[in-house]
Amino acid sequence: MKIKDLGKTDYLETLNLQRELFNEKIKNPKLEDIILITQHYPVYTKGKTTSEEHIPQPIKDIPVIEIERGGSITFHGEGQIVVYPIITLSKKLSVRNYVSTLEQIMIDTLKDFGIYAFREEKRRGVFTEKGKIGFVGVKISRYTTMHGFSLNVNVDKKYFQRIIPCGISDKPVCSMSDFIKDIKIEDVKEVLIKHIKEKLEK
Repeated sequence: MKIKDLGKTDYLETLNLQRELFNEKIKNPKLEDIILITQHYPVYTKGKTTSEEHIPQPIKDIPVIEIERGGSITFHGEGQIVVYPIITLSKKLSVRNYVSTLEQIMIDTLKDFGIYAFREEKRRGVFTEKGKIGFVGVKISRYTTMHGFSLNVNVDKKYFQRIIPCGISDKPVCSMSDFIKDIKIEDVKEVLIKHIKEKLEK
């Protein structure tokens, strides 16, 4: 498994890279699994379940991109780690438990920083006592994955206030910085990569 840190990226450029790797992997599942890690410049992405109600006011100053993942609208920006696994699933890591595994990676990472996080029934993502902190939206075709998850480290939460993130109106969005004031994204990334290897490496 290869882990590639792309640094800060434009969303569409990374999306095109994902699609290219995804299509190659479908054609040849024996190709090495790749995990892309990035921070995006500000962007909103709309998944398959996005409705007009989830975007109360028109957004004209930041790109809004409709994509093929599950879930509703969300925000990506600096201070948020975004992870895109382009991997072939196996009996060990089935389609059924893949999303739960991505959530567990975030839960375990947060635990290492002393932050208690959990799942909520019938809702995807990771939650804390202060709100939703981790987001999951994937596409799986022929046992091959793309898109993935994002974890708020010290993201500017004002962007989330312009939408109803993931269609959830009764929970605020939070960041690790709400629990740890001067947390650094590179420190979180190091721990996150450790758990990615534990859970996704074959």
